Amino acid sequence: MKNLSFWAQSLDNLSPDVIFRDGEELSDDESRQKLVSEIYEIPKINIEVLPTDSIVTIRYSYPKFVIEAIPTEKDQVNRLAPVVIYGELPDEWSDERWVEDVCNEIKNFVSSSLKRTLDDSALVAIRNWLNKTLEKKKKADLQSSPFSQIAGFLTRFANWVKSLIGKLFQNS
Repeated sequence: MKNLSFWAQSLDNLSPDVIFRDGEELSDDESRQKLVSEIYEIPKINIEVLPTDSIVTIRYSYPKFVIEAIPTEKDQVNRLAPVVIYGELPDEWSDERWVEDVCNEIKNFVSSSLKRTLDDSALVAIRNWLNKTLEKKKKADLQSSPFSQIAGFLTRFANWVKSLIGKLFQNS
């Protein structure tokens, strides 16, 4: 379990929306409304519409993300019925399987709990976005780590010493 939440409209348009948090269906109005509010707090400033053939949109405000994926099934009046997936990226990416586990959890939840189908291209697009975003985070973390700052200082110092030695030999 990767602490994902799911929100999907009922296809019959009569039943309440399906809302799950951490594998448990939320039934009381207060907890349902709290989760929906959290989802809407993610700004639409950072938004990515992934390739059109995947029908996936992602909003994020690090570390939180909201994925809207369109399954193949439509509602009773033939409208698209997106599945909303809400989660957080890990602070430290030490588990190489995290992205794969998240994608498997999304696929399993949509197919088992919602009885809907996500196109493979949607899952590929989600997987690629998660990998790309975590890779950017990893690079940013490495650049801001004390070790990289020390290495940068030592490199600049070595270059300064090298240029100083070069000048000394030029003047002799």
